[in-house]
Amino acid sequence: MKFWYKSALGVVAVIVIIAIGLMVWEPLAAVRPGADPVTAHSARIRRDNFGVPHIDGASDADVAYGLAFAEAEDDFATIEELLAAIRGRSAAISGADGAKLDYIGALVDAQGQAERGYATLSPATRVLVEAYAAGLNRYADTHSSEVRLSRLFPVTGHDIVAGFALRSPFFFGLDRTLGALADGKLPPRDGSPADERGSNAFAIAGARSADGVTRLVSNSHQPWTGGVAWYEVVLHSAQGWHFAGALFPGAPFGLVGHNDTLGWTNTVNRGDLIDTYKLVLDGGGTQYRYDGQWLPLETHRVWLHVRFGPFVLPVPKTIARSRQGPVVTNALGSFAIRYAGFGDVRQVEQYYRLNKATTLAEWRSAMAMQAVPATNFVYADAAGHIAYIYNMR
Repeated sequence: MKFWYKSALGVVAVIVIIAIGLMVWEPLAAVRPGADPVTAHSARIRRDNFGVPHIDGASDADVAYGLAFAEAEDDFATIEELLAAIRGRSAAISGADGAKLDYIGALVDAQGQAERGYATLSPATRVLVEAYAAGLNRYADTHSSEVRLSRLFPVTGHDIVAGFALRSPFFFGLDRTLGALADGKLPPRDGSPADERGSNAFAIAGARSADGVTRLVSNSHQPWTGGVAWYEVVLHSAQGWHFAGALFPGAPFGLVGHNDTLGWTNTVNRGDLIDTYKLVLDGGGTQYRYDGQWLPLETHRVWLHVRFGPFVLPVPKTIARSRQGPVVTNALGSFAIRYAGFGDVRQVEQYYRLNKATTLAEWRSAMAMQAVPATNFVYADAAGHIAYIYNMR
């Protein structure tokens, strides 16, 4: 009897130890990231009277490395939160609110898109994003006291690309579609009232201005802080990358601005880029009707590590996918979502090419990739050309 009593106590003790281990799955205080401080890249960061970083390097990759370090110097907290979201670990920092973002990241498979599409990027682009990741790792390694989340670093070029896959569809309304489904409603139809968007831009050709000067005016409306707040930079490399403008945290190049010969800016447009399909399921809910056939829903389990007070608990969620795309189920049924640009990570390539373009022809060639799925582009150059592109995929 004593033997069984002691055995039972032993089992209980093991269960308690396992439970405690699960509850502290994510340590409260991160240890030293462990990134290799040795790197082949180097850059010079100078700041003007306004604090704007001017980054110089021998190569484009050197500049991207310095850009990452400068961004981290100015707002490492936002960078870390962005990387946590990209890695599906936002909930470990911000609790239930972060869990929503982690679930969306798993639903759209941002990391998987980056892994599958990485080889479609040119070698130069891959070197650029990897150098940018190295710059973030260097900062984390030399400022380990600022790192809140254990095992987040080192990050890779794949993570930087996954960040674009995660954030891009929010610019054309994926959050509205998912929000409606999460609330047990049907997604809003095309043409339904949308939030007002206030960004505007002006391009004036020299032939139409009194002084003969071509002008480009950017008035892009973004939040003051956070992951989609503009960050101003000036970039110079000996390989011919000369850019002044703005980018979002996590971007290794300019998103709006100008180089020595041309410039562009963006405003939001409202195309129909998201399709929602109501699936017909079998009685067991494991198969769906597709072109006259019953196909199995692809499912897998993900773990969301959610902070509750001083603890972080692993919460399981099941992700389902059909041929059309990820599936969300509510009281009205199961809905598959398909949106423009899913699976295509080449917008990283396109933006890099826009940064390096020196003529309207080169700029239009980059735009012809149509890897950036949405947003208007307004253009002007030193030769007096202006252009407007209603960019939509």
